[in-house]
Amino acid sequence: MMDVSVREYVGPQAMDVLAHQWHQLNSEDDLATPFQSPQWLTAWARQLPHTSTPVILAATSPSGRILAALAMARQDGGPRSRFVPLSAPHTECVRLVGPHAEDPAIARAFVFHLLLIAEAADADVVMTDVPATSALGQCLNQLCEDHGWQSTSAASASIPLPVHYDTLARSTQRQHTRRRHTWTRLAASRTVTYTRTRHTQDLLDAFGVLCHLHQRRSRPQDALPAPAIAADAHHWRPVLTHLGAAHAAIATLAVDDTVIAGQMILTRQPRCYSRIPATDPAYGHLAAGHALLRYLIADLAQEGFHTLELGRTTGHHTTFERQYGPRRTPTLTALSTSRQTAA
Repeated sequence: MMDVSVREYVGPQAMDVLAHQWHQLNSEDDLATPFQSPQWLTAWARQLPHTSTPVILAATSPSGRILAALAMARQDGGPRSRFVPLSAPHTECVRLVGPHAEDPAIARAFVFHLLLIAEAADADVVMTDVPATSALGQCLNQLCEDHGWQSTSAASASIPLPVHYDTLARSTQRQHTRRRHTWTRLAASRTVTYTRTRHTQDLLDAFGVLCHLHQRRSRPQDALPAPAIAADAHHWRPVLTHLGAAHAAIATLAVDDTVIAGQMILTRQPRCYSRIPATDPAYGHLAAGHALLRYLIADLAQEGFHTLELGRTTGHHTTFERQYGPRRTPTLTALSTSRQTAA
């Protein structure tokens, strides 16, 4: 095993790594997601408040080559510094990135460095949404067991594409058939239009529509109330501008030119990642969310995508995605102290 050390790049140095070295690390890692792309991380890093500083942890070889890296942010201003994944809580997958990201020895080196930060630097460390089966996830789980860190687990759902509806349970097939008939009858008398943005300006325009939809559908019992999205719109817009049409899109479904359902997706072939789905409650009886998802699934499969990642699913969303034969994989959130909550 080669000697590996973990180095910290802080502030301007971290931004320099994102600008000049991250693209290659990302391109050499087949398991990296849009949440590890240099466009995504740079856009969120540029919006950190003055009390936060970007920090890149990099595992390097004796020659100085970066083998894997982890993007973090240090939050100051309180009684203790707090280290969280860069772009949390907007990210739904935190991974090491680089050609050796899944090397267990390198993952152990990162986890040991996080332990040093928590103990030697007297800081709180929060690692959210780490795939539990990844090398980093397994080492974090061991750290929690050995050093008393708190850990929680959640399920992340993904839909294999294309969806073979005829292999689903008969009751589920009947529900899909009933919804398709409803929309076929609707299309006979109304204009039904599915679109997916292809240009950056269209993406930004559609984001405004998506925010409006999310605001309309907000209810007190919603897990993610609309004001959270509306308040975050000024953060999301520069991120979408930086991602552009090459890495992000918004799919919409309209009836007579009125958009009644929308869904953001982040892309990295062969996988697509869903964010911020929303529907107009006035069309709840038509199951507009299911209708949009069927169009989107067919669209993505035709373009060669193999998987639609739905991310964290809770409450009624679990029932919704169950009708598409999803796979569920565990994710881990680790906290260095009992006094903190996840980012």
